[in-house]
Amino acid sequence: MLLKKATAVILCAIILLAWGSVSWMVLPWHQMVANEFTNESEVAEAIRANAPKAGIYWLPFSHKDHKPGETAAFVNALPQGYGPGMIKQLVTQFIGDLVSVLIVVCLLSLTAGLGYWGRVGFVTLVGVAIGFVGHFAYWNWFGFPTPYLIVTVADSVIAWLLAGLAMARFVAKDTKKLTTAGGRYG
Repeated sequence: MLLKKATAVILCAIILLAWGSVSWMVLPWHQMVANEFTNESEVAEAIRANAPKAGIYWLPFSHKDHKPGETAAFVNALPQGYGPGMIKQLVTQFIGDLVSVLIVVCLLSLTAGLGYWGRVGFVTLVGVAIGFVGHFAYWNWFGFPTPYLIVTVADSVIAWLLAGLAMARFVAKDTKKLTTAGGRYG
């Protein structure tokens, strides 16, 4: 059973990485919800001049200083730009996907009495929660556009649906049915 779960974790992490590659590098939907600066070189120069180190910047820095109608921004500044190639980011993403899948496999292992499609549905619902919770606050507090929220949640749902199709084959099939005793699982 441990081998089946290990196989599920590795396979599903590969699925998440593959879907992420398609979603970000092939499909246009993430770019469709972003805007291009009118003059990128001037904006880049302003960031280099005013954001001396990489990190998150808020404009205004304090919400107390914000006045209605004034420009506001939430920026992740990389004054030195991205490093060459994507190998480091891909490896880091795969490790993050492994950890995420391991958590979801543990959750799925706690379920009982679910058929294949029930397990797929469970994993997909986890994907809804991940997408929604992970991006809702940015929409609510920082004014990220609704299309951004929709695309990022949909991206998460599709990723976890695809992972769930594989994960449901390997996990929870052998889980014994949970029984209740006095209202508690036992």
